[in-house]
Amino acid sequence: MIHSHARQRTSERAVDDFVTNPFVEEFQTMPQEHVRFATTHRSLPVLPATILNPETHYKGNVGPIEHTHLSECAMHIENIGWTLGNDCPYRCTHCYSMSARRKGANLDEWMIERIVEQLASLGVKTVNLGGNEPIFTAGLDLKRSLLHRIIQRLTDAGIYVGLTTSGVSLLQLEKLHPEAVDLLNDIDVSFDSPFPEEHNRNRGAALFTQAERALQICCEHDIDHTIIMCAMTWNWTDEHIDRILDLARANDAHIRINPLKPVEPAHLDILPSRESFYRGFSRLMAACDQVDLGEPLLATVTGHPGKGCPCGRTSFRIHSITPEGKVPVSPCVYVHDYKVGDLLTDDIHDIVQSPQFRTFRRRNAHPEAVAGCDGCEFLDVCRGGCAARSYLHHQFEAGSKSLFVKDPYCLRDAKAESNGSFPAFPQNPEVPTDKILVHRDYLCTWIGKPHGHIG
Repeated sequence: MIHSHARQRTSERAVDDFVTNPFVEEFQTMPQEHVRFATTHRSLPVLPATILNPETHYKGNVGPIEHTHLSECAMHIENIGWTLGNDCPYRCTHCYSMSARRKGANLDEWMIERIVEQLASLGVKTVNLGGNEPIFTAGLDLKRSLLHRIIQRLTDAGIYVGLTTSGVSLLQLEKLHPEAVDLLNDIDVSFDSPFPEEHNRNRGAALFTQAERALQICCEHDIDHTIIMCAMTWNWTDEHIDRILDLARANDAHIRINPLKPVEPAHLDILPSRESFYRGFSRLMAACDQVDLGEPLLATVTGHPGKGCPCGRTSFRIHSITPEGKVPVSPCVYVHDYKVGDLLTDDIHDIVQSPQFRTFRRRNAHPEAVAGCDGCEFLDVCRGGCAARSYLHHQFEAGSKSLFVKDPYCLRDAKAESNGSFPAFPQNPEVPTDKILVHRDYLCTWIGKPHGHIG
């Protein structure tokens, strides 16, 4: 739910006409019943402070380093994400960084040069610029934003660049630096709901029309574009799925779905159930061509030859700059406990060989060591499922930290619970190998293109 103090901060921290606009006050007074949040109010164990405190990772390495005697899977890092924004005026209820974020220092030109040089030395092919809002590299001062310089520098290094935004970053980039827009390979635009009132309330600002405008800009510039939605209990219904398909068709857009990762206990109340996870994806995938099956469970259920979670194996995340001016890295954007190093001083080759990254690769190489997975018929493809979802769900449900726990959306369990009514999925889909999108093989995510473009 959106708290009153968050709404107050949204209206107080005006940075431009896109933050303070005539729709803000209107959306703030919308009756709560207009938003279809569904909560379960789960009973959780008494959690230790090391789990309840989302800033524990600032005090040192807290992610457990497990099974050090085991071997690792091969590593070939190609696709990464970079959290640029060090501030954000919005308050999305599902935000994966707000609870674990302190407003950081501003990025400088020399930092960009250093980071791009490090990425190029590793052979990185694609970079998604996102996190918070990527245009806010110097707080909310748009005139000092270095987003356009980062796009240019990555492009000069031969790296494909993508942008993920609620719409604001793209609108302002086109306004202030239109030449940078045409350098982008693809753009993801966030929609929490295809219904404007729901989307605006969940975002903490009236952003739906700006998201729609962002899609139009993509079409005008002939840039590949995707509607990205975080699947939660209240927006993962048949009605929502059908409407998001219509929105994508009308804008010739891909659809990408990130099922919610519970980075704080409150997220368990809006986490789709195991049954809902498969039911929703069955409906959505039947209406789409499959573009990426990076979500291990969906690769498994469709008979696609997946390789398990990509984190630490083919991808990683550069996190937002800290107040002290450090730029940490982690195998996965959602798991702050595994942040390591400082990309401004440490060599990237050392960072990806750190104990934190190696633990992720050991989990991928030895899914039989994941509790509850040994002997499973789906082991070779699923490989324990999404590492972040498994870790985060387990720490709040069990009150302890471990990466070697199985995915709460376990396919074997879901089929056993279905009593013979497990939903149908496309089988052995042809997934293009020549399509370049920055979120392919980055994160445990799904991308599809709806049948029947109507734009």
